[in-house]
Amino acid sequence: MALQIPGYRVIRKINQGGMSTVYLAIQISVGRVVALKVMNPQLNNDPAFSERFQREATIVGQLSHPNIVAIYDIGRHEDLNYIAMDYLPNGSVHDRMSTGLSGEEVLRITREIAGALDHAHEKGYIHRDIKPENILFRSDNSAVLTDFGVARGLAVNSRMTHVGTVVGTPHYMSPEQTKGNVVDGRSDLYSLGIVFFEMLTGALPFQGEEAVTIALKHISAPIPKLPMQYLGYQKILDRLLAKDPEQRFQRGRDLITALEEFEQVQRTTITTATHPADLTVINLARALVSATFNVVRWRWNKIRALRWSPGRGFYSRPATKITEIFFNEQHAPTQIGRNEFNTAVHSAYNSKNRPITFVVLLLIFLPVLWCGMSIFYAKGKSLNEKPSSIGQLMLATADWFIERTTAAPAIASITISSSASLTSSSANPLTFASQEGPTTEIPTTSSITAEDNNTQLAPIDQAAFAQTASSAPVQTFALKVVSTPANARIRILNIPDRYQADIQLPPGRYQIEVSQSGYETQRRWIEIVDKDLQPEFTLSEAIKPGDEISSQLIASIKTEGPEMISIPTGSFLMGNKDDAAAMPVHKVVISKPFAISKYEITFDDYDMFAQATKRAQPGDNRWGRGKHPVINVSFDDARAYAQWLSQTTGKKYRLPTEAEWEYVARAQTNTLFWWSDDVREAAGRANCRRGCNSKFSGLFGAKTAPVGSYPANGFGVYDTAGNVSEWVEDCFADNYNLHPKNGQAMVVKNCEAHVVRGGSAKDNAERLASHIRDYHRSEIFDNHLGFRVVMEL
Repeated sequence: MALQIPGYRVIRKINQGGMSTVYLAIQISVGRVVALKVMNPQLNNDPAFSERFQREATIVGQLSHPNIVAIYDIGRHEDLNYIAMDYLPNGSVHDRMSTGLSGEEVLRITREIAGALDHAHEKGYIHRDIKPENILFRSDNSAVLTDFGVARGLAVNSRMTHVGTVVGTPHYMSPEQTKGNVVDGRSDLYSLGIVFFEMLTGALPFQGEEAVTIALKHISAPIPKLPMQYLGYQKILDRLLAKDPEQRFQRGRDLITALEEFEQVQRTTITTATHPADLTVINLARALVSATFNVVRWRWNKIRALRWSPGRGFYSRPATKITEIFFNEQHAPTQIGRNEFNTAVHSAYNSKNRPITFVVLLLIFLPVLWCGMSIFYAKGKSLNEKPSSIGQLMLATADWFIERTTAAPAIASITISSSASLTSSSANPLTFASQEGPTTEIPTTSSITAEDNNTQLAPIDQAAFAQTASSAPVQTFALKVVSTPANARIRILNIPDRYQADIQLPPGRYQIEVSQSGYETQRRWIEIVDKDLQPEFTLSEAIKPGDEISSQLIASIKTEGPEMISIPTGSFLMGNKDDAAAMPVHKVVISKPFAISKYEITFDDYDMFAQATKRAQPGDNRWGRGKHPVINVSFDDARAYAQWLSQTTGKKYRLPTEAEWEYVARAQTNTLFWWSDDVREAAGRANCRRGCNSKFSGLFGAKTAPVGSYPANGFGVYDTAGNVSEWVEDCFADNYNLHPKNGQAMVVKNCEAHVVRGGSAKDNAERLASHIRDYHRSEIFDNHLGFRVVMEL
C-alpha cells in the first residue's frame, strides 16, 4: 500500500537509510515539490531518535540561508513522524565525486558550505556531521547543507547526545570530537577540511578498519599532502585540518576570505605570468602528470585489495567506509557502512579512455623520440660523411637544439690514449696530426701517466706547436712552480715533456698538477705570455672519510661553524620498488667527497646567522633553543644560512642534494632503515611519534629532542631518521624518471616545491625509512621542519 500523509501526494521514494526514508512529494495546498522525510516507525519507541528527528526541524526552522536546506512543515500522522523540506534534485557531493569535481568546483562548494556554517554558528548551532552525503545540490548547482539531526546549540554541552552516547562519522570527526571534548564551530570547519581533501583527491585522508584507528589518526597523524596539481591548495588544507583548533580558521567567514584571496592570486598569476599560447601546453603537461599518478595509484589500490583464501582463491576485497557509529549504554555498538565506489580520480584511466589516452601519449612520445634520435645521430656523425636523405632531415632537426661543429682549417691536436699509463720514447714517437697536410712525428723520451681517465687534456697554443712541428725557431720562457710542501710532485698534463724546474716552454696555456701523499691534489691552468713564470701552489691536508671538520667564522663572531663530518665517495641504489614516489630504483654514483653537518643545524648555529644578518629569529614552539634543531625555517631561510656560511668562512657550503642526503642516511646499507629492515628496532634509535619509544613524544603530541640524543648511523651522522624533517636542494617530482644519476640536484625552472627528507617527531616510525620523500613549497615553515648543510671538499 502506497504511503499516505494528509496534505501531500507522494510520488516516489528517493532514498532510504536506517533512520528514515525520503520521498518525492507534492504539497497539495501550495502545489510545491518537496522532499518528504519520514522517520522509520520502528524507532518511535526510542526517545533518542525521536528527539533527533524533532531537533533537526527545530534547528533548521531557525536558520535562513540560501545554502542551508529549508523546512516547510513538520508533523505526525498515525505512527509516522515526517518533515517536508527543500527538494534538491541534483544529488550529493558524494555522487558528484563519482564523475569528478574540478578545482574550481571544489573551491565554490567549500565557499558556499563555509557560508552556511558561518550563519549556523552565528545563530549558535554546530552541525557535528559534515560529510559528502549531507551536502546536496539545487537545480542551479548551488551547494546546500542538510541533515541537522545531530546538531547542538553552542550553549549546550556538545560532548554527548545523551549520557554515554557519542554520535558522529569517524572519518570526518575533529580531534576534539573524537576525544569527547566540548566542540565549537571550528570542529565543523575541520570536518569540512576532510570533505575538501576528499573532493580534490577522491580519497579520505585518514583511513582504517576500525573507528578507533581512524580516531587516533585524526588526533596524531600528520596532515596529508595533496597531489602536485593541487599543491597551491595545501596552505588552506593545513589550516582546516590543524590539530589545534586555535590554528584553524576561527569561523567560516575567515575561510571564505582565504578562498577568495587564493582565487584572486590564481587569476593574477595566469593573467600576468602565462602567455595564452602556453596555457594549452601547461594544462596538457599537468593533465599527463595527473593521469600518470592516478593510474599508478589506481593499479596499486587494486593490488592492495587482492585477498586469497583456499575456498575462493584470489578475490578483491570490497572497499567499505564506516559512516556512522553509535556507542550507547542501552544499545549494542553498531556500525552503518556503505560501499565506497571509485571516484573520477580513481577511474581517470578506464577502458573507455584508453584509446584516447594512448593516442595522446603516442602523439607526444613520437616527436620527442624523433628529436632525441636526431640529436644522438648529429653528435655521432662525422663531418666528412655525406648523410642520406633521412640523415639530412635528422641533422636539420638537431640544429634546432644543438650547435654542430663545422669543418675547420688545419688544427694541430695531440692524441693521448686514456689508458692507465702511456710511455712515449724515441721508438714510439708522439704523433701530431693535422686535418690538412702530412703527419709530423716528434721523437721524445717523456713519460705521461694519466691517472684520471675522465680528465680532458686541452691542447696548448696551437700556433706554437705548429711551429715546433715544422722545426721553425720558437721563443721560449722559463716555468718554475713553487709548491708547499716543497717535495710535491709536479706535472704538466697537456704536453708530453716531463716537468723540471725552469723548463723552457713556448707561449701558451698549460695545466699544472701538484700532488703529494696526505694532501689534496691541485690542478690549475696557467698561461705563459711573454716572460718567465713562477706560479705558487699551496696544498691543503687531505680530509679522510669520517674526519670531523669545522670552519672558523669571521673574527667578530669568534666561534666555529657547524661540526661537519667527511663522507667517502661511492655508489648506492636510490629509491624503493614499493613506493611510487621513490621509483624507479636507480644507481647513483657519488664521485666527489663532501662533508655534511654531523647534526641538524641547531638554534645555536642559526641564531648566530640571524643576529649577524639582522633576521628575525624563528620560534621554538616552547620546546627549547640551544642544542635543539632549528625549526620554523623555510627553504629560502635554509639556503640563506648556507650562503652566509660560505661568505664568512671562505668554504663552499650549500644544502645537500636529495641523492647526497639518501646516501648519507643509508650509510652504505641497503635496508629500509639505517639500522635494519625491522621497524620495531626504531625504539631507542630515533625520535618519532609512535614506534620509537621516545620520551619526547606524549599522548597528544611530540616535540624535538636535542641533537645527538640518539645513536649515529654508520657514517657517524645523527638524526637522519626522525626529530625534524630536512630541506634538500632538489625540486620535487612525483618519481625519479628524470632524476640525475650523478648525485646532483633535480633543478627545474619555476620550481613549485622542494623535497624534504628524514621524517620528524610527528611521524610514526614507518615514515622514517631512508627512501621516504615529502615536499613543501619554498616559503613554508613548520615546527617539524629543519635542515643540515653540506661543505664541498
